Amino acid sequence: MKKYPLNGFYNHLFDWVESFKTDDGDGKFSLIREKKKPSLYGICDIVFNLFIPNKIDNYLNCHENDTKKGWIEEIQSYQNPKTGWFKDNYFNYKFRSPLTGQWQHATAFAVSALKLLGASPKYRFQFSKKLDTRKKVEKWLRKVPEWGLFFWPGSHRGGGIGAILATMGEDYYPHDDFFQWYFDWLDKKADPKVGFWRLGWNHKLKKGLTKHELGGAIHYYWIYEFMGRPIPFPKRVIDSTLKLQNDHGLWDDDVPYCIDLDAMFALLRCQSLVKEYRREDIDQAIIKFLDYTIPCLNDEEFLFDRYVSTHKLTGSLGAIAEIYKFIPELFDPSIKFIQSLDISPWI
Repeated sequence: MKKYPLNGFYNHLFDWVESFKTDDGDGKFSLIREKKKPSLYGICDIVFNLFIPNKIDNYLNCHENDTKKGWIEEIQSYQNPKTGWFKDNYFNYKFRSPLTGQWQHATAFAVSALKLLGASPKYRFQFSKKLDTRKKVEKWLRKVPEWGLFFWPGSHRGGGIGAILATMGEDYYPHDDFFQWYFDWLDKKADPKVGFWRLGWNHKLKKGLTKHELGGAIHYYWIYEFMGRPIPFPKRVIDSTLKLQNDHGLWDDDVPYCIDLDAMFALLRCQSLVKEYRREDIDQAIIKFLDYTIPCLNDEEFLFDRYVSTHKLTGSLGAIAEIYKFIPELFDPSIKFIQSLDISPWI
């Protein structure tokens, strides 16, 4: 069996991380390299980008100006003590629209990063008071997350809240039955023909699939898996995900990022539910992805020129971690990737 080494990536990872440092302050990282302005997304991404390849302790041990305690405090500093929401000091370049659930995404991401560091938010969340009955939860799911043209980014609203509560644990649930209501509604609304949710007016006009259905659905699938709830219509999810892979072996353009994690997660978690269904096709899709992605990550020029944002690499590494979880024999024995989504269901 062919092995996929990551020696080049490991050799350049710390230098790549350093390129986002804004100053000598503890945990001060920018989201976009040239902006050099501290960002919640910058520090959280760095946590993930070092944690997933199991290098965070190595990095901290050889960078005396950075400490786990300092990183925790940096992330916590972005939380609003009155509402509990985390928010960047400036509008994140990808999450500007109100439809994208900027606060929900940022908060779920910060909560997850803190969990990886062995910490938690300083203040409680106020939103849970509005989701303490089945009727309220169903109305919220129906009206608050975006299900149409902006389904992918708009799913941050519904998925982000679920991820925050799942990560924080039962003491934070609005009601003991919250997740029962949450999954019951989602199960009923999933499309049995394609697996994903297709609830928007645009889906009534256009029958074809796009990456947006996959990107939106995954924010709920992470929570399904974390909470031990079977993903609905797993065979159709596999069919739909395989159909969207491009000639590079990716699910969008030519730079591996979050949507590729989404695809790998959908394929491998659904395969675990249906065993041998399209196993050969899934194996081929994985190899095609690795054949393209691993050389990219090992190439210093590609790493620095194409990953000018911290967030894209996070998704790419998450995709590799997902493959490593199920097929570790594809990688060199020295590689020890950790799937953070098994610790907290959000990236």
